[in-house]
Amino acid sequence: MAESLLMIALSPTMTEGSIARWKLKENDAFVSGDPLCEVETDKASMDYEAPKSGVLLKILVPEGGKATVGQPIAFIGKAGERVDDPTAEAGGKKTVPVPEAPESERPASKSPEPPGTQETRSEPAESDAFPRESPKSPGVDHEAFPQVPVAPAGYPRSSPLARKIALELGVDLRLVRGRGPEGRVTEKDVRAAALSFLPRVEVRAADSGADAASARRRPEAKQTGRKRAIIAKRLSESFFSAPHYYLRREIRAERLLEARAELNQGRDKPISLNALLMKLAASVLAKHPEMNVYWRGESIEERRVVDIGLAVSLPDGLITPVVRDCDKKGLEEIDRELSALIDKAKSKGLNPEEYEGAGFTITNLGSFGVDEFTAIINPPGSAILAVGAINKKPVVGENDEITVARTLVFTLGCDHRSIDGVTGAAFLADFAKAATNPIRVIL
Repeated sequence: MAESLLMIALSPTMTEGSIARWKLKENDAFVSGDPLCEVETDKASMDYEAPKSGVLLKILVPEGGKATVGQPIAFIGKAGERVDDPTAEAGGKKTVPVPEAPESERPASKSPEPPGTQETRSEPAESDAFPRESPKSPGVDHEAFPQVPVAPAGYPRSSPLARKIALELGVDLRLVRGRGPEGRVTEKDVRAAALSFLPRVEVRAADSGADAASARRRPEAKQTGRKRAIIAKRLSESFFSAPHYYLRREIRAERLLEARAELNQGRDKPISLNALLMKLAASVLAKHPEMNVYWRGESIEERRVVDIGLAVSLPDGLITPVVRDCDKKGLEEIDRELSALIDKAKSKGLNPEEYEGAGFTITNLGSFGVDEFTAIINPPGSAILAVGAINKKPVVGENDEITVARTLVFTLGCDHRSIDGVTGAAFLADFAKAATNPIRVIL
């Protein structure tokens, strides 16, 4: 019999995924291991491979739709099988019920709910809570105004607190899937919807004197992807839960640049400055293991490996590829692995183990001309190093002489729960010393 294809967790932190693209159509055959669809997780897009051979009988979640882990996204089975009883058992397992169809698509023979059994509601009438589209005014160019999708009719069952939160966050309850008893929308459902940036329904009647020019001046809300929503959630949690403090250190960068230029002599592909900084950080972290820690609620987890991540900007957000065991690898190997990881990140091909678990993170905005900046710690790590631009500026020498030098500012961000100020200062002092004389560290 037909069985449901469930959304699975494609990464340890995944709780929900979006169907970016179906690679098969309904009634297409496949074999075990074939990619059925492309799923966008919180960090990357990954292929969902077929667990067994069969036929894609019915697609439940279309392209662009979202599904929580464990929710059915399609039905698979043998050719010719019908999917008419979603509660039937398939392959010895009970099939997950198919989501209830909209009221407009239900059979007309279904008898209405008898009087007296409907829940008594104290909320305002639907016309007051969610205005319907007004009739078109004569003489107005309605094509000039953007049209928004009409939400399903009806005001769903919801708790008073959920309605209050929905009004505060601007969430249309008719677009929220209720997970409470009998589909009741709870406060948790509303907050989850707001976090996922569900669109609110805002249907405005066109003013009789409006024209295309005024419509173009109207701000447009851009729907964000799931990755951006997850980034917003995690960085907010990091910044507001971890007590950040920042330490700044400016160095003369001549020796750092000279060392890189010497290393790159005769190379077709030069070693990146980021790879050089990762190698320097790894050598200093080996001397300061108290910096290479995770904060775990009420305990500090000391890491025994030196895994360093580099923040990489993508069109839909940030991702942090991680080079493992940087303290045990040479500079060339670090640069080669980092380059391959960045290429995979840009093609959305990173696996979870390639972007999770950094004990220390580096972020570099120097190529954008940013002199210095502070960065938000990448949890569950406890420290992040922000690298600014290399600039020429007058510098006072040891004998009070003024010279023009190339300088570079490092800003170390630490979680005060796991790293004390003196610990962070000692690390940054040793890192600055290594950066001003990198050959001694590399060789």
